[in-house]
Amino acid sequence: MTKPTLDAWFCCFFCKSKYAPFNCLIKELSAHRNEEKCWLLFRENSGLQNVTFFDEGPSCIRDKGQTTLIDITRMECSNCGEHLGGKIVHVHERHPIIREGQYVVQLTKKP
Repeated sequence: MTKPTLDAWFCCFFCKSKYAPFNCLIKELSAHRNEEKCWLLFRENSGLQNVTFFDEGPSCIRDKGQTTLIDITRMECSNCGEHLGGKIVHVHERHPIIREGQYVVQLTKKP
């Protein structure tokens, strides 16, 4: 008997295109949570779809009391262009959870 898999996806707020499977979620980056948004960390082999990557630049991720300098590409919905998050392309300092190739998705609470 095979174990059923969860077929739930994160979808673009504007055009409703699915882009990230729920079962590839690692954790919420709670240090980045506020009333308007939260950040989620996804595995590097997540099978994202309907996304396009642009420009690489420096950023920081805070998790477990540690701030880590990273280089990240901008990730947008390929259907409507809405900013969804980014892909970590380089981690400058060793971190117990943050790895190159992972995805950071920003969920924004829209009015």
